[in-house]
Amino acid sequence: MNKGSKIVFPKKRVFIIDELALVLAFFSALIIRYRDDVHNWKQYYDGLYVSFLVVLFLLQIIIFLLYDNRRKPMYLMDPVENFFTVVKGRILLIALGLLYLYSIQRGTDSSRFVVAAIPVIDIIYDCFLRSILKKNYFSKIKSFDSCRTYHVYRPYPSAEELKKIFSGDTYDELLIHDALSEADEEISTLLNAAEEASIRTYVNMKTLGYSVRPGIATDIDDYTAVPVGVRSERFPLFGINYSIARCEEAVLHVIRHVKDLSGRYICFSNVHTSVMGRDDKEYREVLNDAAFVFPDGAPVARLQQKKGYVGAERVAGPDFMEHMFKDTMDGSVSHYFYGSTPETIEKLEKNLRQRYPGIVIKGLYSPPFKPLTPEEDEADVKMINDAGADIVWIGLGAPKQEKWMRAHSGRIKGVMMGVGAGFDFHAGTIKRAPVFVQKVGLEWLYRLFQDPRRLIGRYFVTNIKFIWYVFLDRLFGRG
Repeated sequence: MNKGSKIVFPKKRVFIIDELALVLAFFSALIIRYRDDVHNWKQYYDGLYVSFLVVLFLLQIIIFLLYDNRRKPMYLMDPVENFFTVVKGRILLIALGLLYLYSIQRGTDSSRFVVAAIPVIDIIYDCFLRSILKKNYFSKIKSFDSCRTYHVYRPYPSAEELKKIFSGDTYDELLIHDALSEADEEISTLLNAAEEASIRTYVNMKTLGYSVRPGIATDIDDYTAVPVGVRSERFPLFGINYSIARCEEAVLHVIRHVKDLSGRYICFSNVHTSVMGRDDKEYREVLNDAAFVFPDGAPVARLQQKKGYVGAERVAGPDFMEHMFKDTMDGSVSHYFYGSTPETIEKLEKNLRQRYPGIVIKGLYSPPFKPLTPEEDEADVKMINDAGADIVWIGLGAPKQEKWMRAHSGRIKGVMMGVGAGFDFHAGTIKRAPVFVQKVGLEWLYRLFQDPRRLIGRYFVTNIKFIWYVFLDRLFGRG
């Protein structure tokens, strides 16, 4: 990663703001409760509230270090994510505070209103102060490392010239102007050279025929631009080499390289499969043999962001599918679906043709839920290849689908993508969590409520393992 690709956010200021909000909330709650008898607080409670404030202050330090500081960086959060992060932290704070009061047998001496009002007022103050800090921070970095963006115009530099330009620490990203079409040999050579050199590359709004939507556009030196490729650098976690991308640029990269990726496979790995990769060397090798392993789980993406990777986001399989379907309604890329149940497959085809008119579906097939004989497997391979699809979506569930894709690497004509429950989400047989639940990283909890009997053991065990493994890696300096 280039030196200047990291953004340093003032975490100490976030900590100071959190503590300031807590103190303000504490005294605000007291003033509201005892506004008619302000001068008698001390004689009524003999310093109870003072000790309570000190304990809350210390607990807030612990929560910040062990919880807030490990979350997605605040400058990357939208207001909804920031709000729920603060809420979860304050719920934990007041729960520990109540535990303290009852441990010293003073719980009944304190005002219930004061104890309940502190976290509520604290949330309001903290969100307000954080928003001011965030606004002030971004106002100061509008010109952040502006000299690090290298602009190229026609005639474009050669691959050798570009690598030489980026060999030092002068530039971190590339902005290409007048990129009318990738069919143009000059622009194609330039893009390939940038990808090989792991340069984060943008083009201006002439976007290679790609339909730009809100969310992918980025301001680069006063130009509106979109990222167009997945970098070659990887983020190691538990021995798994994760790719770094936003969902839209990952989709665009696959569309641009769909022929080159034919015969290979792409994985979307969440917390569950990350832990499986840590525990199972063979499965870890399966993931690492993929062309790309995208972070399907929000915790994995947050770890990338904490390391300072610009453009690191969660690339969930169902979201990737949606963007891909939208961007290939012109028939430029064709699709095949292999997996799930006959009922789901039938609903999936119906929904896709209704929601994405013009999409080219070359076939759908639900294999039997049993080990296939070599003859049956060969028949399936022939059926898929005869369809001639560019993308073969695999919905067999983890880890079966990843192992299946690796076993068929080079045999399937088309890029394989293991998307698990993506078939059910787009078929409508399983309802996906609301967007705000996804943003705060609680989609797993939403799914748990949908199917508790099957998922409770998986989520309980793997989530604890994930946290423990991350702790061990940090303790021993791994990753």
